[in-house]
Amino acid sequence: MEIKAYKKKNGNTAYKFRFYIGRENGKDKYIKRSGFTTKASARSSLIQLQKEVNNPTPKSSMTFQELYNEWLLVYEKEVQNSTYYKTTRAFEKHVLPALGSTKLSDFTPMELQDYRNDLSNKIKFARKLFGMVRKVFNHATLLGYIQANPAAPVTSQKIKKKVEEKKDFYDTDELIEFMKLVEQTNDIKKIALFRVLAFTGIRKGELLALEWSDYRKSTLDINKAISHSPVGYETLPPKANSNRLLSLDKKTCQILDELHKTYPNSIRIFEADTGGMLSPAKPRKWLLEITKDKKIEPIRIHAFRHTHASLLFESGMSLKQVQYRLGHADLKTTMNIYTHITQFAKDDIGDKFSAYINF
Repeated sequence: MEIKAYKKKNGNTAYKFRFYIGRENGKDKYIKRSGFTTKASARSSLIQLQKEVNNPTPKSSMTFQELYNEWLLVYEKEVQNSTYYKTTRAFEKHVLPALGSTKLSDFTPMELQDYRNDLSNKIKFARKLFGMVRKVFNHATLLGYIQANPAAPVTSQKIKKKVEEKKDFYDTDELIEFMKLVEQTNDIKKIALFRVLAFTGIRKGELLALEWSDYRKSTLDINKAISHSPVGYETLPPKANSNRLLSLDKKTCQILDELHKTYPNSIRIFEADTGGMLSPAKPRKWLLEITKDKKIEPIRIHAFRHTHASLLFESGMSLKQVQYRLGHADLKTTMNIYTHITQFAKDDIGDKFSAYINF
């Protein structure tokens, strides 16, 4: 019953085990399971399998709610508290009321397709949420509760976009214009906050967790983040592979130095006026105030990561360099941002070519 690690074709480490269940026709019989992303999830599955063998029950008659509760024990060990909290909240609001009481044996791809289509009409993150529903069913197939995943054939609903997708980052000229508006507030805290967001690309949770001890020798040490959990906000390590040391330009350092002189007794770089953590809602509130009745439109706070990525790509940095700078665990995430940004870029190759050959 030893749990063993192995390498998948994509290079990722996974875990597997083989469980002895007795002899059949004179031969030893085993149940094999593989594909677990962590050793802890493999161990949970093995323990559950031992219970199943010792106390066999028709698992196909269990409800989706019961399956979800079992899957949640494994999932909790694989993700951060904030991710776990968001997932459970979404399931409790959008999934369990619709699917919770249905038995596993009663699910069909057609019924789940109808549910998926209905979900698309209600929420923007339907694709991501249904992907999690698929994972719950994967848990059932992995443990042999059902023969096949009824959610596997379900496809995303094709929805015609009525309006053109809105750009969600500032290009160089727009960022210059926005930062001029920020400087007009004469508020060093606002100036520093938006400067750091745009010139480092860090996440809002990482920004709010920054302490002055993390700023030294023209660098920022990104080693923690503010996360939302059922008990409120807490400081945790950043997302997987997001620990990184970011170099800062001279002007950003000058602005941070001025901020520290203004608030010499602060512990965090960005604190509330009364001390303690700055409210996560403040940056967005400030952004709306700054852009109100101005030509430049507001973007999401998270879109300053895309803004920074845009500047990095324009400066000629490679995808791997941008991946490290933004703290992406997967290069695919960086490539998706690159695609998102470049689809809005003006293709002036034809004009350049025509000007070059001059006829």
